[in-house]
Amino acid sequence: MLYKLLKKEDYREFINNLVLNYGVLGPKKINDAVHDFVPVSTADEIDLSYRRTTLPPAKKILFPSCESLVRYELSGSFKVLPVIESSRAILFGVSAWDINGMNFLDRIFSTDFLDDNYMQKRRKLTVIGFDCQPSDSNFAVAMGSEYANTGFDLFFTELEAGYFIRVATAKGASMLIDHSRAADATEGDFKSYNRFMESYRKKFKVRVDIKDFHDNFESVYNKNPLWDRLSKSCFSCGSCNLTCPTCFCFNVRDDVMINLKEGIKSRQWDSCMIPEYGLVAGGHNFRPSASNRLKQRYRCKLKTFVDKFGYFSCVGCGRCVEACLAQINIYEDINTIKKEVTV
Repeated sequence: MLYKLLKKEDYREFINNLVLNYGVLGPKKINDAVHDFVPVSTADEIDLSYRRTTLPPAKKILFPSCESLVRYELSGSFKVLPVIESSRAILFGVSAWDINGMNFLDRIFSTDFLDDNYMQKRRKLTVIGFDCQPSDSNFAVAMGSEYANTGFDLFFTELEAGYFIRVATAKGASMLIDHSRAADATEGDFKSYNRFMESYRKKFKVRVDIKDFHDNFESVYNKNPLWDRLSKSCFSCGSCNLTCPTCFCFNVRDDVMINLKEGIKSRQWDSCMIPEYGLVAGGHNFRPSASNRLKQRYRCKLKTFVDKFGYFSCVGCGRCVEACLAQINIYEDINTIKKEVTV
């Protein structure tokens, strides 16, 4: 890892150089309530004061909500043609927790099966992170995701003297060399950065008792009254899954064209919280109740991938808390579950 400092007066020129030479997607204020990562044409369009976006920026680019997988021809000899759409782009201004969410998806789509549609997009995506201000529902510190170690090419932190930049890849280093006047970080810059991070972590106000949760979860797994209580207001709408940076479930559908000679196989985001998700042939539903579905969702986020990968699949972004129409709150539920096993 290299460490650089970019003076504030040179920042705008650097971003504009990237815009001229690459496609840049950055956080833009859409209205008073909404920010979204969209293509930008100048540095002035980027608003790094955002606290959250409705959808995770990396997920919606790398794993779109609806995506064609293959085209096939039915006339004559049967032909299957892969559909892989990808283009070079820079994702600028991504928070550490969203980068960690993307890192989780990287593991999912490359561990047991290499997903070409995802991985081709990932190879062409340059990621430039930024230490963003947390929303009131953000508990990334508790989940250890307020800081990203990997998954980015450059990571910016705004200090008084300029932008402290962690350079993680050769591609990121080349961009700084070609398009900026960044200098090596000094000992004073490192001290300023450490002071910033100490102060930055104090801005996360949510307190979550996640210690030993992985083991304690099993002790409450079969306590049906607890899960009935936690899920009693759930509408089974799936908003929590659809806004989550690490949820990856999808449904596959086939659309045969009206000429009956060709078709498209595509995938669409799905949600384990929707009743039909567990519906199988014969009308059997192996997760018929909201309590069972909520329990499974929490197990997926807080236990399953600790066993598989060694870390939680929840990054603490708080999107599910803010999106939930029933005001179901994952960090309050974590604390409730811990109280159930406290002596």
